[in-house]
Amino acid sequence: MTLSIKNRNYLALSSVSFCHLFAWSAAMSFFAIWLGQHLGIGATKVGILYSANAIVALILQPVFGFVSDKIGLRKTLMFFILAVLMLIGPFFIFIYGPLLVSHFYIGAAVGGVFLGFVFNAGYGVIDSYIDKVSRKYGFEYGRARMWGSFGWACATYTTGIFMNIDPDLSFLSASAAAILAICFLAFADVDMTKEEMKKAQSVHPRDVLALLKNKSILHMLFFMIGVGCVYDVYDQQFGVYFVQQFASEAEGNLWFGRLGAIQTFFEAVFLFGAPVIANKLGGKRTLLLAGTIMSIRIIGSSFQWGPEWIGFMKCIHSFEKPLFLVGQFKYISQVFDVRLCSSIYLGCLFTSSICTTVFSSFFGFFYETFGFSESYLVIGLVAGLCNLISARLLADDRAKKAGGMGEAAAITGQTQAEAKSV
Repeated sequence: MTLSIKNRNYLALSSVSFCHLFAWSAAMSFFAIWLGQHLGIGATKVGILYSANAIVALILQPVFGFVSDKIGLRKTLMFFILAVLMLIGPFFIFIYGPLLVSHFYIGAAVGGVFLGFVFNAGYGVIDSYIDKVSRKYGFEYGRARMWGSFGWACATYTTGIFMNIDPDLSFLSASAAAILAICFLAFADVDMTKEEMKKAQSVHPRDVLALLKNKSILHMLFFMIGVGCVYDVYDQQFGVYFVQQFASEAEGNLWFGRLGAIQTFFEAVFLFGAPVIANKLGGKRTLLLAGTIMSIRIIGSSFQWGPEWIGFMKCIHSFEKPLFLVGQFKYISQVFDVRLCSSIYLGCLFTSSICTTVFSSFFGFFYETFGFSESYLVIGLVAGLCNLISARLLADDRAKKAGGMGEAAAITGQTQAEAKSV
């Protein structure tokens, strides 16, 4: 039976998302644990490494956003990112790990360039591309992205086992996943009409710079910093905190792998239904709901009531992350000019990277000095406050959906037809 073009692209890009997130999880879900247990690197230096990755993303994310909008639906940048990702196994085994042990700061700089390219900046290109294709061919972004969560779950489970055998196996599996991702991307049949090419080519740097004068963009960035970025910093070394709840590191590693697999499995399941919620609530309310859940989860993690409780807090991620992902693209497509959707999305990631660069080292020191529990309480309260402020700042995308142009869309000249839901 011949696949329709819609189903072919859905299957191809769902598989790309699965493989890319598998590779990311295989390399990074136990990153802090690998650094501490196998290389003997403390929490403060771990924070420095996360900051190094974010610094590279600072440079690449705005560039990637503009290039993605400029080339439209062409797959060139996607292929390039995945080709570099193929090298991740040998990079970790023969370059990154040895350098961190012998020359830490050189290793941090080299690793920041590589990991910042393929993950911190690269994943924004891939997610944005899937969103664009989903709108063109009529399938939900969230239901393609859910396969990425399944990929993350599979890799987290296997990595929890590999960490007790040989971490190199995880890094090699990441390279294998990247090879498969390239094959699936080649299978996708995405074309561009003359009108789409004209729209893409019309994107100019001044259009992107003009966004900086748009107060709705600034309000969205406040939410991404105060809620999204703060949450990312919280999640960076959560694995170390969880493993500490067990009698041995080996037992903690095994259970963290299982927990991550369970959490991301349910995250994938909820991604299937998240578009329904986002379509009903609109992008703004979906983001605020996700932010509320995030804040509660972070504060709840500060209570050391045993590994079961902390594991339960981790599993709440299954509900908040799909809402955050789908709500973000929903909000962008309903409020702003869709020609610039990649620039806006990667611009949000860029802003978060700036804050991650600052926050990672600071909170790494905070974890080491005051402990995880106290740190999480502060982080959760900050995220909750920023979420409350964002309820007043974010634009009302539902008004535009009902028939109005909306403030931000009017500024950029977007039409109602362009603002169709994700």
